[in-house]
Amino acid sequence: MALWLERPLLSVLPFMVRIMFEGLDDIDWASMEHAYGTAEEVPALLWALRSPHTEERRKALDRFFGAVHHQGSVYPSTAASLPFLFELAADGTTPEWAAVVALLVSIGRESLDLGFEDDGTEIEYYPPMGCGQAVAFLRERGAQFAELARDRDPDVRLATIGGLGLFLDDADRAAAVLRERLAVEQGIAARLRIVQAAATLALCLPAATEQVMGWLSGLAADPARGTVTRLAAVVQRARCAPDEIGEDAVPVAVGLLRGTARAIPVRPIAPAPSCPAAPTDRLRPRSPPPSKISTGTRACTHGPQLCCLRSTKPWEPGSPSAPQCWPSS
Repeated sequence: MALWLERPLLSVLPFMVRIMFEGLDDIDWASMEHAYGTAEEVPALLWALRSPHTEERRKALDRFFGAVHHQGSVYPSTAASLPFLFELAADGTTPEWAAVVALLVSIGRESLDLGFEDDGTEIEYYPPMGCGQAVAFLRERGAQFAELARDRDPDVRLATIGGLGLFLDDADRAAAVLRERLAVEQGIAARLRIVQAAATLALCLPAATEQVMGWLSGLAADPARGTVTRLAAVVQRARCAPDEIGEDAVPVAVGLLRGTARAIPVRPIAPAPSCPAAPTDRLRPRSPPPSKISTGTRACTHGPQLCCLRSTKPWEPGSPSAPQCWPSS
Protein backbone atom coordinates (compact mmCIF):
# COMPACT_ATOMS: atom_id res chain seq x y z
CA MET A 1 0.00 0.00 0.00
CA ALA A 2 1.50 3.33 -1.03
CA LEU A 3 2.28 5.78 1.73
CA TRP A 4 1.41 9.27 0.52
CA LEU A 5 0.78 12.30 2.68
CA GLU A 6 -1.37 15.22 1.76
CA ARG A 7 0.48 18.43 1.03
CA PRO A 8 1.52 20.28 4.22
CA LEU A 9 -0.57 23.42 4.15
CA LEU A 10 0.29 26.04 6.75
CA SER A 11 -2.96 26.75 8.58
CA VAL A 12 -3.96 29.84 10.55
CA LEU A 13 -7.04 30.83 12.48
CA PRO A 14 -9.69 32.72 10.48
CA PHE A 15 -8.95 36.02 12.22
CA MET A 16 -5.19 35.73 11.72
CA VAL A 17 -3.22 36.89 8.71
CA ARG A 18 -0.20 34.74 7.94
CA ILE A 19 2.97 36.78 7.51
CA MET A 20 5.22 35.47 4.77
CA PHE A 21 8.99 35.83 5.08
CA GLU A 22 8.85 37.47 8.51
CA GLY A 23 12.24 39.01 9.29
CA LEU A 24 13.37 39.09 5.66
CA ASP A 25 13.81 42.86 5.66
CA ASP A 26 15.67 42.81 8.98
CA ILE A 27 18.70 41.20 7.31
CA ASP A 28 21.36 43.50 5.88
CA TRP A 29 21.53 41.80 2.49
CA ALA A 30 23.56 44.63 0.98
CA SER A 31 26.41 43.83 3.37
CA MET A 32 26.66 40.30 1.96
CA GLU A 33 27.71 39.14 -1.48
CA HIS A 34 27.05 36.40 -3.98
CA ALA A 35 28.99 35.42 -7.09
CA TYR A 36 28.30 38.69 -8.91
CA GLY A 37 28.45 41.29 -6.15
CA THR A 38 26.02 42.52 -3.53
CA ALA A 39 23.29 40.13 -2.37
CA GLU A 40 20.71 42.90 -2.00
CA GLU A 41 18.56 41.27 -4.73
CA VAL A 42 17.92 38.12 -2.66
CA PRO A 43 14.62 39.33 -1.09
CA ALA A 44 13.24 40.12 -4.55
CA LEU A 45 14.29 36.68 -5.80
CA LEU A 46 12.56 34.98 -2.88
CA TRP A 47 9.33 36.89 -3.49
CA ALA A 48 9.57 36.09 -7.20
CA LEU A 49 9.59 32.37 -6.38
CA ARG A 50 5.98 32.85 -5.23
CA SER A 51 4.99 34.84 -8.29
CA PRO A 52 1.86 33.70 -10.19
CA HIS A 53 3.80 34.24 -13.40
CA THR A 54 5.75 31.21 -14.61
CA GLU A 55 8.43 33.19 -16.43
CA GLU A 56 9.13 35.36 -13.38
CA ARG A 57 9.53 32.26 -11.22
CA ARG A 58 11.81 30.64 -13.78
CA LYS A 59 14.06 33.69 -13.98
CA ALA A 60 14.26 33.93 -10.19
CA LEU A 61 15.20 30.27 -9.84
CA ASP A 62 17.81 30.56 -12.59
CA ARG A 63 19.28 33.63 -10.93
CA PHE A 64 19.35 31.91 -7.54
CA PHE A 65 21.28 28.97 -8.96
CA GLY A 66 23.47 31.23 -11.08
CA ALA A 67 24.43 33.82 -8.46
CA VAL A 68 23.41 32.95 -4.89
CA HIS A 69 24.29 29.26 -5.33
CA HIS A 70 26.74 29.79 -8.19
CA GLN A 71 28.25 26.47 -9.35
CA GLY A 72 27.47 24.98 -5.94
CA SER A 73 29.01 27.79 -3.90
CA VAL A 74 27.50 28.46 -0.48
CA TYR A 75 28.00 32.08 0.51
CA PRO A 76 26.82 33.64 3.78
CA SER A 77 23.95 35.09 1.73
CA THR A 78 23.07 31.55 0.57
CA ALA A 79 22.87 30.35 4.16
CA ALA A 80 20.90 33.43 5.21
CA SER A 81 18.26 32.66 2.59
CA LEU A 82 17.61 29.14 3.86
CA PRO A 83 14.88 29.95 6.43
CA PHE A 84 12.85 31.65 3.71
CA LEU A 85 13.47 28.92 1.13
CA PHE A 86 12.40 26.38 3.72
CA GLU A 87 9.27 28.39 4.39
CA LEU A 88 8.45 28.00 0.69
CA ALA A 89 9.27 24.28 0.81
CA ALA A 90 6.99 23.76 3.82
CA ASP A 91 4.03 25.39 2.07
CA GLY A 92 2.24 23.03 -0.30
CA THR A 93 0.74 25.97 -2.21
CA THR A 94 4.17 27.16 -3.38
CA PRO A 95 4.50 27.19 -7.18
CA GLU A 96 7.53 25.25 -8.45
CA TRP A 97 7.46 23.45 -5.10
CA ALA A 98 9.70 20.59 -6.19
CA ALA A 99 12.28 23.01 -7.63
CA VAL A 100 12.52 24.85 -4.31
CA VAL A 101 13.02 21.56 -2.45
CA ALA A 102 15.71 20.56 -4.97
CA LEU A 103 17.46 23.89 -4.36
CA LEU A 104 17.47 23.27 -0.60
CA VAL A 105 18.91 19.78 -1.03
CA SER A 106 21.57 21.08 -3.43
CA ILE A 107 22.68 23.76 -0.96
CA GLY A 108 22.91 21.18 1.82
CA ARG A 109 24.82 18.67 -0.31
CA GLU A 110 27.34 21.25 -1.48
CA SER A 111 27.74 22.59 2.07
CA LEU A 112 28.69 19.14 3.33
CA ASP A 113 30.96 18.45 0.36
CA LEU A 114 32.82 21.77 0.49
CA GLY A 115 32.62 22.65 4.16
CA PHE A 116 33.66 19.51 6.04
CA GLU A 117 36.49 16.99 6.12
CA ASP A 118 35.80 13.25 6.03
CA ASP A 119 35.96 13.15 9.84
CA GLY A 120 33.35 15.91 10.18
CA THR A 121 35.78 18.72 10.95
CA GLU A 122 34.55 22.01 9.52
CA ILE A 123 36.90 23.60 6.99
CA GLU A 124 37.73 27.28 7.41
CA TYR A 125 37.68 29.58 4.40
CA TYR A 126 38.64 33.15 3.75
CA PRO A 127 36.46 34.99 2.99
CA PRO A 128 34.12 32.95 5.18
CA MET A 129 31.53 30.69 3.54
CA GLY A 130 28.13 29.67 4.86
CA CYS A 131 28.55 25.89 4.81
CA GLY A 132 28.45 25.26 8.54
CA GLN A 133 25.45 27.50 9.07
CA ALA A 134 23.60 25.85 6.17
CA VAL A 135 24.22 22.28 7.38
CA ALA A 136 23.19 23.11 10.95
CA PHE A 137 19.94 24.70 9.75
CA LEU A 138 18.98 21.83 7.46
CA ARG A 139 19.85 19.08 9.94
CA GLU A 140 17.57 20.70 12.50
CA ARG A 141 14.78 20.14 9.97
CA GLY A 142 15.58 16.55 8.99
CA ALA A 143 12.17 15.35 10.18
CA GLN A 144 10.43 17.69 7.74
CA PHE A 145 12.43 16.20 4.87
CA ALA A 146 11.25 12.75 5.94
CA GLU A 147 7.66 14.00 5.67
CA LEU A 148 8.22 15.63 2.29
CA ALA A 149 9.54 12.28 1.01
CA ARG A 150 6.02 10.90 1.54
CA ASP A 151 4.21 13.64 -0.35
CA ARG A 152 1.66 12.79 -3.03
CA ASP A 153 3.57 14.77 -5.66
CA PRO A 154 6.18 12.45 -7.27
CA ASP A 155 8.35 15.42 -8.25
CA VAL A 156 8.51 16.62 -4.65
CA ARG A 157 9.36 13.11 -3.45
CA LEU A 158 12.08 12.79 -6.08
CA ALA A 159 13.60 16.15 -5.10
CA THR A 160 13.51 15.28 -1.41
CA ILE A 161 15.07 11.81 -1.47
CA GLY A 162 18.66 13.06 -1.56
CA GLY A 163 18.07 14.99 1.65
CA LEU A 164 17.22 11.80 3.54
CA GLY A 165 20.86 10.73 3.38
CA LEU A 166 22.17 14.17 4.29
CA PHE A 167 20.02 15.78 6.97
CA LEU A 168 18.68 13.07 9.28
CA ASP A 169 20.87 12.56 12.35
CA ASP A 170 18.93 9.49 13.54
CA ALA A 171 20.51 6.57 11.67
CA ASP A 172 17.69 4.13 12.42
CA ARG A 173 14.96 6.52 11.33
CA ALA A 174 16.78 7.55 8.18
CA ALA A 175 17.36 3.93 7.15
CA ALA A 176 13.73 3.06 7.93
CA VAL A 177 12.41 5.91 5.79
CA LEU A 178 14.63 4.86 2.87
CA ARG A 179 13.46 1.24 3.13
CA GLU A 180 9.86 2.42 3.25
CA ARG A 181 10.29 4.57 0.17
CA LEU A 182 12.00 1.81 -1.83
CA ALA A 183 9.10 -0.51 -1.03
CA VAL A 184 6.52 1.82 -2.58
CA GLU A 185 8.30 3.84 -5.26
CA GLN A 186 7.85 2.42 -8.76
CA GLY A 187 9.87 4.84 -10.88
CA ILE A 188 13.45 3.94 -11.78
CA ALA A 189 14.73 7.46 -11.04
CA ALA A 190 13.27 7.42 -7.53
CA ARG A 191 14.61 3.94 -6.77
CA LEU A 192 18.11 4.88 -7.94
CA ARG A 193 18.07 7.99 -5.77
CA ILE A 194 16.93 6.01 -2.75
CA VAL A 195 19.82 3.55 -3.08
CA GLN A 196 22.24 6.44 -3.63
CA ALA A 197 20.85 8.26 -0.58
CA ALA A 198 21.41 5.14 1.53
CA ALA A 199 25.09 5.12 0.59
CA THR A 200 25.34 8.84 1.32
CA LEU A 201 23.78 8.21 4.72
CA ALA A 202 26.45 5.60 5.50
CA LEU A 203 29.22 8.02 4.46
CA CYS A 204 27.80 10.94 6.44
CA LEU A 205 26.64 9.02 9.51
CA PRO A 206 28.98 6.21 10.62
CA ALA A 207 26.31 4.83 12.96
CA ALA A 208 24.32 3.85 9.88
CA THR A 209 27.16 2.15 8.02
CA GLU A 210 26.64 -1.42 9.18
CA GLN A 211 22.92 -1.62 8.52
CA VAL A 212 23.17 0.25 5.21
CA MET A 213 25.94 -2.04 3.97
CA GLY A 214 23.89 -5.08 4.96
CA TRP A 215 20.82 -3.69 3.24
CA LEU A 216 22.71 -2.91 0.02
CA SER A 217 24.23 -6.39 0.00
CA GLY A 218 20.77 -7.90 0.37
CA LEU A 219 19.35 -5.76 -2.43
CA ALA A 220 22.20 -6.70 -4.77
CA ALA A 221 21.67 -10.41 -4.16
CA ASP A 222 17.86 -10.44 -4.24
CA PRO A 223 16.65 -11.90 -7.58
CA ALA A 224 13.16 -10.51 -6.85
CA ARG A 225 14.52 -6.99 -7.25
CA GLY A 226 14.85 -5.41 -10.65
CA THR A 227 18.26 -5.52 -12.30
CA VAL A 228 18.53 -1.72 -12.22
CA THR A 229 18.02 -1.61 -8.45
CA ARG A 230 20.41 -4.50 -7.90
CA LEU A 231 23.12 -2.88 -10.04
CA ALA A 232 22.69 0.40 -8.15
CA ALA A 233 23.11 -1.48 -4.86
CA VAL A 234 26.38 -3.05 -6.10
CA VAL A 235 27.74 0.34 -7.18
CA GLN A 236 26.68 2.21 -4.05
CA ARG A 237 28.03 -0.49 -1.75
CA ALA A 238 31.39 -0.14 -3.51
CA ARG A 239 31.14 3.61 -3.02
CA CYS A 240 30.68 3.08 0.73
CA ALA A 241 33.59 0.67 1.11
CA PRO A 242 35.98 0.74 -1.87
CA ASP A 243 38.56 -1.22 0.12
CA GLU A 244 36.12 -4.14 0.39
CA ILE A 245 35.43 -4.59 -3.32
CA GLY A 246 35.78 -8.31 -3.98
CA GLU A 247 36.92 -10.17 -7.08
CA ASP A 248 33.33 -11.05 -7.95
CA ALA A 249 32.15 -7.43 -7.98
CA VAL A 250 33.01 -6.75 -11.62
CA PRO A 251 31.47 -9.95 -13.06
CA VAL A 252 28.32 -9.38 -11.01
CA ALA A 253 28.10 -5.75 -12.13
CA VAL A 254 28.62 -6.69 -15.79
CA GLY A 255 25.93 -9.34 -15.61
CA LEU A 256 23.46 -6.92 -14.05
CA LEU A 257 24.42 -4.23 -16.54
CA ARG A 258 23.52 -6.57 -19.38
CA GLY A 259 20.22 -7.23 -17.67
CA THR A 260 19.40 -3.53 -17.52
CA ALA A 261 19.47 -3.41 -21.32
CA ARG A 262 16.32 -5.54 -21.25
CA ALA A 263 14.77 -3.76 -18.26
CA ILE A 264 15.08 -0.18 -19.49
CA PRO A 265 13.12 0.65 -22.65
CA VAL A 266 15.21 2.11 -25.44
CA ARG A 267 13.96 5.41 -26.80
CA PRO A 268 15.20 7.13 -29.92
CA ILE A 269 17.08 10.35 -29.23
CA ALA A 270 16.00 13.25 -31.39
CA PRO A 271 18.83 15.36 -32.83
CA ALA A 272 19.49 18.50 -30.84
CA PRO A 273 18.40 21.72 -32.54
CA SER A 274 21.18 24.01 -33.66
CA CYS A 275 21.82 26.88 -31.29
CA PRO A 276 23.50 30.23 -31.87
CA ALA A 277 26.90 30.74 -30.36
CA ALA A 278 26.83 31.79 -26.73
CA PRO A 279 27.50 35.49 -26.12
CA THR A 280 30.98 36.30 -24.94
CA ASP A 281 30.09 39.37 -22.91
CA ARG A 282 28.35 37.63 -20.04
CA LEU A 283 29.18 38.68 -16.52
CA ARG A 284 31.73 36.61 -14.66
CA PRO A 285 32.02 36.20 -10.91
CA ARG A 286 33.68 39.30 -9.55
CA SER A 287 36.07 37.42 -7.27
CA PRO A 288 37.74 34.00 -7.08
CA PRO A 289 36.26 31.37 -4.75
CA PRO A 290 37.31 31.48 -1.11
CA SER A 291 40.64 29.93 -0.22
CA LYS A 292 40.83 27.00 2.13
CA ILE A 293 42.70 27.82 5.31
CA SER A 294 45.30 25.21 6.14
CA THR A 295 44.33 22.99 9.06
CA GLY A 296 47.05 20.42 8.60
CA THR A 297 44.93 18.28 6.32
CA ARG A 298 46.52 16.01 3.77
CA ALA A 299 46.31 16.31 0.03
CA CYS A 300 44.15 13.84 -1.84
CA THR A 301 46.19 10.75 -2.62
CA HIS A 302 43.53 8.61 -4.28
CA GLY A 303 42.74 8.51 -7.97
CA PRO A 304 39.69 10.04 -9.63
CA GLN A 305 37.67 6.84 -9.51
CA LEU A 306 38.14 6.52 -5.76
CA CYS A 307 37.47 10.21 -5.35
CA CYS A 308 34.09 9.70 -7.01
CA LEU A 309 33.37 6.74 -4.76
CA ARG A 310 34.23 8.59 -1.57
CA SER A 311 32.44 11.82 -2.37
CA THR A 312 29.04 12.54 -0.79
CA LYS A 313 28.12 13.97 -4.21
CA PRO A 314 28.86 11.21 -6.74
CA TRP A 315 29.64 12.23 -10.28
CA GLU A 316 26.83 11.69 -12.75
CA PRO A 317 26.92 11.42 -16.54
CA GLY A 318 26.41 14.83 -18.06
CA SER A 319 28.22 16.68 -15.28
CA PRO A 320 30.87 19.09 -16.57
CA SER A 321 33.64 17.18 -14.86
CA ALA A 322 34.32 14.54 -12.26
CA PRO A 323 34.46 15.85 -8.66
CA GLN A 324 37.86 17.18 -7.72
CA CYS A 325 39.51 16.83 -4.35
CA TRP A 326 40.82 19.94 -2.65
CA PRO A 327 44.60 20.24 -2.85
CA SER A 328 46.53 20.75 0.31
CA SER A 329 47.09 24.35 1.31
